[in-house]
Amino acid sequence: MKYRKVKIQFLYFLESINDFGKRIRILYHENLYGLGKFVFALSGTISIATLLIEFGFYYPVEWAPKIRFINSFAINYLLAYETISFLFTRERYRIYAKTHKIEIIISILVLLQKVFEKDIIEYLKLGEIGTNEAALLFLSINQLFLIFSNATRFFRSTRIYSLNRINPSLVFLLSFAFVILVGFSALHLPKAQKVSVRSIDILFTVVSATCVTGLSTLDISQSFTKFGQFIILFLIQIGGLGLMTLTTFFAIFLAGQSSVTDRLLMKDLLSEDALGKVTGIIRQVAIQTLAIEGIGAALLFRYMPVEANLTFSEKLFSAIFHAISAFCNAGFSLFSNNMGESFLFSNKPFLSVIMFLIVMGGLGFPVMSEVIKRFISPNNPYKRLSISSKLVIITTGVLIALGAIAYLSLEQKFTLQNLNIQDRVFHSLFYSISTRTAGFNTLSLSSMGVPMVFFSLFLMWVGASPNSTGGGIKTSTFAVALLHILDLVKGKDRLEIFKRTISPASISRASASIVLSFFIIFVAIFALILNEKFEFLDISYEVVSAFGTVGLTRGITPSLSDFGKIIISVVMFSGRVGIFTMFVAFTPKAKIPKYKYPIEYVVVG
Repeated sequence: MKYRKVKIQFLYFLESINDFGKRIRILYHENLYGLGKFVFALSGTISIATLLIEFGFYYPVEWAPKIRFINSFAINYLLAYETISFLFTRERYRIYAKTHKIEIIISILVLLQKVFEKDIIEYLKLGEIGTNEAALLFLSINQLFLIFSNATRFFRSTRIYSLNRINPSLVFLLSFAFVILVGFSALHLPKAQKVSVRSIDILFTVVSATCVTGLSTLDISQSFTKFGQFIILFLIQIGGLGLMTLTTFFAIFLAGQSSVTDRLLMKDLLSEDALGKVTGIIRQVAIQTLAIEGIGAALLFRYMPVEANLTFSEKLFSAIFHAISAFCNAGFSLFSNNMGESFLFSNKPFLSVIMFLIVMGGLGFPVMSEVIKRFISPNNPYKRLSISSKLVIITTGVLIALGAIAYLSLEQKFTLQNLNIQDRVFHSLFYSISTRTAGFNTLSLSSMGVPMVFFSLFLMWVGASPNSTGGGIKTSTFAVALLHILDLVKGKDRLEIFKRTISPASISRASASIVLSFFIIFVAIFALILNEKFEFLDISYEVVSAFGTVGLTRGITPSLSDFGKIIISVVMFSGRVGIFTMFVAFTPKAKIPKYKYPIEYVVVG
């Protein structure tokens, strides 16, 4: 009896505590939640501002203590706000932890950093970073956590792209334009530049990086600081994956929520039929990208030649930069002579890793995912390659082989003249892989013979594969159009591939993409011929390289006029987002009539 009475009193005590907790939560949400949320957002804004001041501007030394005090306040407020939000949540703690896992992880990381702050700074001092720089780096890492936490809450509380009847093509196009605007502003920061760089050259560099092209009017290693190079690297990564893919990834997997509108939008952007597969595809894209780039960076770090004379940190940054640049098919390099530097030219392991990354990035994320699954489970009947993947892989293989054979045959008396047979085969393969969309080069393109220059236009025009990091009309587009022509010649009225009938819509889109690509290339070449004083073939090479987001040049890029740089920038942009996508984005959809006119055949051909 006494035990039962104690138990009842204990349960009553727990109920009282629970009621008290509920009253406290109600009081907090009614009176303090709004203010706390505002201060948290303000802390994030201040954190971004101070981060820009620290890394983007040169400021008086006496400002440093004040800036770091503000940073410390913002970081401490982050910890306090996240702790209070967890303790006074209206949800069950388990549900809150599940839907706010990123904020909790960030808070734990920040707390660990604060507990072991001295140890971390001392560890950083053992490297090439001084005490002041180590403290600054430590605070910057904390600030990034704070900014990331704000961004996560922003994605949860708003849906910036959840608008009714939104045009996915327009969203895709505007997302690239937004990234270009941000990058253009960031590279204007004083600490991003080693020397004064003209705005038109910054714009050209930003467009080239965002559109993963690689054309540049200047040497980025000589013109931009490490901070500026990091901005370019950031633009390459976003440009390769696509801003909407990244933002949706954060919104779905980091914020813990996903609306139907989110998935519908990404379904159209990814050209995926099944709505339920969208989140899985985005997860695969993120994981595969990080894994492949990480492995690539580790291998490049391993095979980085000693002759490059890089410190440990420079070697690490260079490996990461070139891994991302290669996987995203950007073609940007921190070496003044690209991959043609004497210490890289004969480094076959290093160049082989570059080729592997280029091919993986150029295949496209859906194809890459299917190939990986097929490799892991070769005997699983449910892990078959789709028609699109088969078409992409076969076309890619044929184009690589065709390009290598053509280069090996046509360049015997030109760029390959002084090389042995092994080097001739290797560099022919490297050029073939790089020409279709990557833009790295080991040989002097200005010394290339006219026949190979002309053949290169075809490789660059075709480009990479759909949903990849590259440009061009895409391998599947070329394959579908070519096979359709062959079937028409045979008298067939439909296109059949691998025992499947290709939809008329796919054929129409392929034909439209090809026609529009010729249109933009012709207009750009014509505009440059009127304004520039270069050879026709060099101008054509430059334009097609820009359209295919390849980045190879015959040496005329730095000498282009401002008008020429703008033209090439527009071509790079249209090549990355897709000329067909650009037309769809700005063309209102026609209403489908309920009637149908009689069919009439028009004489063509």
